[in-house]
Amino acid sequence: MWKEGANTITGEDMDDFFEWLCSPKGEQSEEALFEVMNALDNSVVDPKQRLIVWADGKHLSIAQTAQRIHLKSKLPLPQIESHVIGWLEMNYEPEGLSDQQMDEFETMIDNWIRDHQASQGHDP
Repeated sequence: MWKEGANTITGEDMDDFFEWLCSPKGEQSEEALFEVMNALDNSVVDPKQRLIVWADGKHLSIAQTAQRIHLKSKLPLPQIESHVIGWLEMNYEPEGLSDQQMDEFETMIDNWIRDHQASQGHDP
């Protein structure tokens, strides 16, 4: 059976994934994803300070960002946090960085996420 947060999906898991996606839990996760994407639109990341800089000027950590979106959306905090981390890993891309600078940026993001998850008692 496919589980949310799984790192890989094999061909045999696709049916389970689509079944989950159409379930209430899957639909809620998709709603959380859209909430995160919309909330973080026009935000930038300061990986050295480990802060997400919101369009309104607030400088928030991963946990603070997830909490802010959770309070507005009333969606489960763990789902919101998971999608904030996904946004950092896969969606946010700074402009104007050389390949070397992008590698350094990605390393800082990976370390930030790993440390965040460890501080929250999650397996990295």
